[in-house]
Amino acid sequence: MRLLSLALERYGPFTDRTVTFREDARLHVVLGANEAGKSSALSAVTDLLFGIETRTRYDFLHDMPQMRIGAEIRAADGRRLGFRRRKGNRNTLVDAADAALPEDALAPFLGGLSREVFCRAFGLDARALRAGAAEMMDAEGEVGASLFAAASGLRGYSGLQAELETEAAGIFMPRAAQSRTFYQALQRYDEARKAIRAGELRAGDWRDLNGEIEAAGAALVALKAERARIAAEQARLTRLRRVGPLLQAIDAAAARAEAEPGLIAVPEAWIDRLGQALAALRTTAEAAARTRSAAAQAALALEQVPVEEGVLARADEILEAFRGTDRFDKGGIDLPRIQGEADAVARELAQLAARIGLPDAEALRARQPSDAARARIEGLIRAGREDAATIARLRQDLAAREAERDRLAAATAGAGALADPAPLRADLKAFAGLRRDLDRRDDLDAALTREAASIRTQAGRLSPPIPDLDAYAAGRPPSAEAVARYRSTLDGALRARDRAADRLAAAQAAVAQRRARLEARAAGRPIPSLADLLALRARRDALLADLPGGAPEILARFGAALAAADRAADDLVSDAARVAEQGADTRSLAAEQAEAAAADEALAACEARLAEGAAAWRAAWAPCGIDPAAPAEMATWLTEVETLQDSAQGLETTRLEQARMAARVEACRAPLADLSRRAGLPDLDGLDLGRMLARLEDRVGELALRWEAVREAKTRAETAAEQIARTAAALAEALAREAAWRTAWGPALADLGLAAAATPDEAEAALAAWRAVPAALSERDNRLGRVNGIARDIGVHREAVARLTAAVAPDLAALPPTAAMKALHTRLQDALRGETRRAELGRQRDAAEAARVQAAQAAQAAGADLTALMAEGAAAGLPPGTDPEALHGRLTARRACQAELAERRAELARAADGHGEADLRADLAALTGDDIEGSLANLAAEAEDLDQRGQRAFADRDRHERRRAELEGGIGAELALAQRKAAEAELQANARHWAVLKLASLMLGTAIGRHRAGQQDPLLTRSGTLFGALTGGAFAGLAQDYDAADTPRLAGRRASGELVPVEGLSEGTRDQLYLALRLAYLEDYAARAEPAPFIGDDLFLTFDDARTAHGLEALAAVGGTIQPILFTHHRHVADLARARLGDAVDVLDL
Repeated sequence: MRLLSLALERYGPFTDRTVTFREDARLHVVLGANEAGKSSALSAVTDLLFGIETRTRYDFLHDMPQMRIGAEIRAADGRRLGFRRRKGNRNTLVDAADAALPEDALAPFLGGLSREVFCRAFGLDARALRAGAAEMMDAEGEVGASLFAAASGLRGYSGLQAELETEAAGIFMPRAAQSRTFYQALQRYDEARKAIRAGELRAGDWRDLNGEIEAAGAALVALKAERARIAAEQARLTRLRRVGPLLQAIDAAAARAEAEPGLIAVPEAWIDRLGQALAALRTTAEAAARTRSAAAQAALALEQVPVEEGVLARADEILEAFRGTDRFDKGGIDLPRIQGEADAVARELAQLAARIGLPDAEALRARQPSDAARARIEGLIRAGREDAATIARLRQDLAAREAERDRLAAATAGAGALADPAPLRADLKAFAGLRRDLDRRDDLDAALTREAASIRTQAGRLSPPIPDLDAYAAGRPPSAEAVARYRSTLDGALRARDRAADRLAAAQAAVAQRRARLEARAAGRPIPSLADLLALRARRDALLADLPGGAPEILARFGAALAAADRAADDLVSDAARVAEQGADTRSLAAEQAEAAAADEALAACEARLAEGAAAWRAAWAPCGIDPAAPAEMATWLTEVETLQDSAQGLETTRLEQARMAARVEACRAPLADLSRRAGLPDLDGLDLGRMLARLEDRVGELALRWEAVREAKTRAETAAEQIARTAAALAEALAREAAWRTAWGPALADLGLAAAATPDEAEAALAAWRAVPAALSERDNRLGRVNGIARDIGVHREAVARLTAAVAPDLAALPPTAAMKALHTRLQDALRGETRRAELGRQRDAAEAARVQAAQAAQAAGADLTALMAEGAAAGLPPGTDPEALHGRLTARRACQAELAERRAELARAADGHGEADLRADLAALTGDDIEGSLANLAAEAEDLDQRGQRAFADRDRHERRRAELEGGIGAELALAQRKAAEAELQANARHWAVLKLASLMLGTAIGRHRAGQQDPLLTRSGTLFGALTGGAFAGLAQDYDAADTPRLAGRRASGELVPVEGLSEGTRDQLYLALRLAYLEDYAARAEPAPFIGDDLFLTFDDARTAHGLEALAAVGGTIQPILFTHHRHVADLARARLGDAVDVLDL
């Protein structure tokens, strides 16, 4: 597509301005001065093709609805279209009559171009050109990246791809790391799984925990009440200790206040006035004495100051003459020095005259050569020396280059026939990833060994340990739920056993206590019983039956039995309480023994159930070969084992990856061995693949170095031959310049008075002498003038000093002028200071006299005031003849005591905490200081004991409450499940984000690779041709070179064959390379699609005239395929275009 005309009807600063582009021109140059609307015209082309933007900055002259741009365009097949573009949201394409055109009317002319692609690919300015060249520099000239940048106009893709890879690596990499978000989410997922198993809560533990908290709370309440009692007593005793000294101070102050009951009572103001009158009397008396002494001293000092009237009368003359003393002394010092300098300059002039060959200084003044003559001689001297140095250097260079040519020819002949290692290098490139695979295989081997050892070590450290993790898994260990059931069963049996044991211990203790009471009661006098009484009565009754007709001894036994029965009856009545207690304890003992037997049976049953549960617990773990610990410990142990099993599963995944990587590496052995044989290496089949690859890379690198060395030697030999020819021509030219110089040398020497055969050194010596002559003459004249002026000033100063000394100080006439003036100046200063001193002393005397009179008057007034005040006191009852000073002291002391008493009572009120003084005195009367201190110490000890008990109770309650809070607010099974689901969602999000980043990086790398693989050959060929034209033949084209990693890199190829990498090019040459790549791509695009015009905006802003001319020719070279339009505000660019291109350029002036 070509732009035939551009109608700027109402756009930016333009109104009805039409720019017509000549159809047969190969380049259009639009020239616009600053502020002529060049930027507006540039933007108009984009807005014409793709629509005026919603927010445009070119509506400053015409309102948005009135903006119009028109154009006529032609497609490659000859189709034409005339249209206009208006500002709006739809139907913005119209014809000449403002009739709407279809929105796709431009599609056949634009193809699939968008505004962004057009601006990036078909638009270029100096800034974008420099940025694109810098992007190539950042990519180090990598072929695919450079072609991609030039084709798309995009920049920053290398950094973008690196950022995508970095961000993806921050999410996931095969090697786990806590800094990667995927593994962070995975860790949270694992922790949630563990928390699901560990977050169970048992009802028995909950009841016990709440009971402990309630008991600790009750203990804290009791301790709080006791602490309040102690605090109240401590406050009372502390208050009494605090107010005791205050009450004593109050009593002492009251006693002092009542010490002088006969002292008169006067108002407080009268006491203050008396003190002020006494102070005023003392102050005025001291002032009167001080001012009298000062007045006398001032009068005496004034009389002692002398006066010199004569010196003061001529003070101005003396000062003026004294100011001239420095000039007089300096002139006396400078005169010999300046005279010596004048003599030295005269000698220098005589020497210069002798060097030049003239008799004296006046002859030098008359024969000085002109500045033009000296400049001509200096130029000839420089030219002669430069020519001589150039001829010597060219002869030396010619000899060195001839020797280099011979050496390179010999080296090339001795190298023999070599083969290009490019095919070997291309085949070796297929193994570029082998080194990475080898490193990955070795890393996986090391990781397998390390992880397996770590898992075995962790399994051995468990308690109980697991000798074989696989055998453990095969034994089907109990699940976490089964462990919880066993724990509940065993914990219940253990609690029942403990309760049974407590019951048995309590019953046995009751039995023992009951027996002890029975034994203690029976240890005293015998306890009568009803059974004993009944037995005695039965015996008595039996004897009574045998009594009639019985023997006398039967009567005696009956009497004894009767007495025994009576005594037993009496004892039973008197010890009825002991008998009752003994009977009750005996019955209770039987019941307690029965309870102890039942508790023993219950304990045996609990022990049996506990043993049965423990046996079942051990049997559950027996298939796994584990001797289990307590269920509570095994629950945590089981969680750690599951973590180890997860690690073992990950290890198996790593093992499979290692096997795949080993097979992949081993598959490279046969082709790598074949390639090594082609490279001339012996059979390397027995070597490790890493060493084989290293040997092969070294071999190919060695062949490449030898091949490049031979190529470089040939290129350098050709270059040396060209340089020899250029050096010989330059030598002949230098010899011709030397002959012309000798023709002009002889006549020029006449101005210096030298012979024509004088050498440049001789002429330079003469010039040096003549250059010193003007300065020496000027210096001599200056010194002679200064000598005469100094001598005149010295004489005038001597006369002035002589007049002054004769008038006011004849005794100084014999001294030198400087000494006389310094002595006279000193006298003047002394006289001035004396005069000033007299004036100051006079003022001081007058002031002292006035102060003396004022002080005397003030002392009289103060005495009168004190007399009047004492008269007022006498009227109030003051005894006559009272000393005012003593009276004032006694009154002040009494007032101080009263003030202290009031202050102490106020302080007592603040310290008494609201208690009255009488109550405080009553409490203190019942206690001594030692009693208070002892009670406080006892209370402190009690409080400390309470604090310790309270801390223990609080710590117990806090510990149990924190445990309950953990159980209430901890991660239970439901919350842990929610966290696991959140972690699963985060894992999915991270995986999705990682996939997007990797796909974006791969797509960008694929686009770059496609440009490298599919278009580099034709593009490089055309780009090389344009690059050679842009550089004016400094480079013959472009070539593709390979770096140490076999990455293809762009390089400029000189005519000698030398390759210069992108980073070796100058900044301007890199700009030319980027422009060549862009133009070659646009030509290639034009061969496949309808191209848009190429718009350049001050494209050659950083180019010099030569590079600008070559750039214009390059734009014209592509003008047959695409339409290049160059906007510029530099007229010399348009002039260069006309000069270089003639009728092929169309210059349009805005």
